[in-house]
Amino acid sequence: MELPAGGDLPAEATHRLFHREAFRKPPREFAPEAFSPDWFAMVEDDRYRRQGYWLPRSLEFTKHAGETVLTLGEGLGTDWVQYAKNGAEVITVCPSHEQLGVIRANFEQRGLPAKFLHSSPDSLPIVDDSVDVACLFGLIGDVDDPAGVVAEMYRVLRPGGKVIAVVAAQYNAEFWKHSCFPWRKWFGKPSGAGGPGHTGAGLKGLFGGFVEHKLSKRHLRRGELPPVWRWVPLPLLERAMGNLLILKAFKPLTAAAARKAA
Repeated sequence: MELPAGGDLPAEATHRLFHREAFRKPPREFAPEAFSPDWFAMVEDDRYRRQGYWLPRSLEFTKHAGETVLTLGEGLGTDWVQYAKNGAEVITVCPSHEQLGVIRANFEQRGLPAKFLHSSPDSLPIVDDSVDVACLFGLIGDVDDPAGVVAEMYRVLRPGGKVIAVVAAQYNAEFWKHSCFPWRKWFGKPSGAGGPGHTGAGLKGLFGGFVEHKLSKRHLRRGELPPVWRWVPLPLLERAMGNLLILKAFKPLTAAAARKAA
């Protein structure tokens, strides 16, 4: 979704943005002006207190002080702000001028520095081997050339640099509900079979040029589960049927020698 210049959005649109980023609808009793410091602060507080409790650890907000972190993906830049708060040098790339403006506002209202680049993710205006960490959230499912985006991330990462990718998982809670309770379709329940998400094997294949792949699943609400499953600890269920798949991997150290030989 592209945002009009200056953040001049209808109330319904700002509510959708808030809901998507904070994992809940904006409260009726206190509704700060959209894109104000209080609005961004409320989004951040809700994002990490609720279904996104796992994000700070999985995206390693506190581990990359002094490093250059490239950020790609959807949203208001809430996660990218956390890297800057913890001392990373953030480069944010976005193909939408409007969305990039909102991300810039999020940084500026907190007094945090970053570099904001308007560019297609499969043609990054960044020199080779210049980034320590590349973090991608979503996006892969929305572009025409996912392999091209991954190739660009590989190109700009230093040998030994780390990629963190968060994408929709195919084998999520809806998929397993359909598989374990096929009679749900008799009652008009939605089917999770054949969803648009990624499998672990497919994601590792897409990032095949990287090494030391590590996969995990996160992001699940108890309301998405049948009552018979809700007694199981949520972190355990997330690992089996979370809605998001997280991949971490490294650009091989041998990439520098290969580039010189080429």
